[in-house]
Amino acid sequence: MSAIDRREFILAAGALLAARGALAQVAPNRVHVIGVLEYASRAGFEPILPAFSDGLREGGFTEGKNLRFEFRFADYDYVKLDRLAKELVSAKVQVIYAPSTWPTLAAHAATKTIPIVFSGVNDPVPHGFVQSLARPGGNVTGVSLASADLTAKRVQLLREVFSGAGRLGVVYDADSAKACGIELKEIASAAKQLGVEVQPLPYAALADLDGAFAKARQTNIRAMLVPTTYETRRFGKDLVAQSSSSRIPLMHAGSDAVEAGGLMSYGPEIGWGPRRAGNYVARIINGARPADLPVERPDKYVLVINLKTARALGLKIPQSILLRADRVIE
Repeated sequence: MSAIDRREFILAAGALLAARGALAQVAPNRVHVIGVLEYASRAGFEPILPAFSDGLREGGFTEGKNLRFEFRFADYDYVKLDRLAKELVSAKVQVIYAPSTWPTLAAHAATKTIPIVFSGVNDPVPHGFVQSLARPGGNVTGVSLASADLTAKRVQLLREVFSGAGRLGVVYDADSAKACGIELKEIASAAKQLGVEVQPLPYAALADLDGAFAKARQTNIRAMLVPTTYETRRFGKDLVAQSSSSRIPLMHAGSDAVEAGGLMSYGPEIGWGPRRAGNYVARIINGARPADLPVERPDKYVLVINLKTARALGLKIPQSILLRADRVIE
């Protein structure tokens, strides 16, 4: 290499290093745009936003600093979701966060390139979101809160409390049947193994809850399970109120309903799903591919029992179950 060639090489290498240094200084100041596609209203989403933001913060991203949200709320209208998903795609967001099944369906239909992260899909494989839990294979991944083992455990716990019950009810929003269809089958399967009949009790709207609980009383349902769908979380307080007035206890998926007066819950800790979804979004921003991020499921479940509610309903919770409880509300 001649002296001139060597000098040109050194100058070019120096320019490249300087450019890389400039990029390194600029990159941390970049504001990343995350799309949030939510079936609920803004008020309905607010309870899970802190946990989602915590997950992002753990990955190095904070709103107002290096992160901005593009929110789209369907205000509980399924029809709006497809249009809102297309708006987020047009806005060129980097990642779309879809907290439940319906927004994930809309986002997946709108784009096969922008990464999508969910946190409330019972089983993403039958919906076609991922090829498998271990290897999603596309642009969708996230956190699944339900599993056959979890469902079976919830049925078993309820059966232990109501040992003489030959029939258990399952109360859920009829429009969400597709979202919780797999879980409904798992409930029926687990109950069959325990020799218990399952009575589906769908309701078409909040006003129909009276009818669902009236049917439960007429068919001698002593206790009911609530699937892990968004609608049952949305109507959690209403379900608790109906449970109290009808004197039919409920087994919930989340402890927030038990804190509001429900009898029992068995599931992940409150906020676990959105926080882990935030972690996933942060990893994708940092370069991870959704196809390579396995769908995560909880590795810990908590049993919460409201003894105050049990006393009000005239129930005696077996000591064997109280000893297994992670938290007892007196």
